[in-house]
Amino acid sequence: MAREQREKLARILRVLVEKETVTPGDVVVETGLPRYEVLAAFHFLEALGVVRLVYWKGSYKIYTGTEYARLLLEALEAESPLEHLASMIASRQATTIPVGVSHEGEAVEAA
Repeated sequence: MAREQREKLARILRVLVEKETVTPGDVVVETGLPRYEVLAAFHFLEALGVVRLVYWKGSYKIYTGTEYARLLLEALEAESPLEHLASMIASRQATTIPVGVSHEGEAVEAA
């Protein structure tokens, strides 16, 4: 991922980590990024289990960051993101490694 895209994603994740709940509009205001980029990032992050939808009515949606939001932000801010992510994964292997994310955004273990 190019440095510019990494920084944009880190800006979005910082807002998610700093606030308990956010709307994509909040993130647009806080980051100054175009709305279409923020919405695309939210779709991607939700699919990965990094954010969880906590309320919606029509097109109005409120999200919260999961534990993975902070971990991904740490990796993106590291000098070598892939090496940092690999070391985080290796350190967590002593514990349970989730293999997926449930509809509610919780980690799901292998059966």
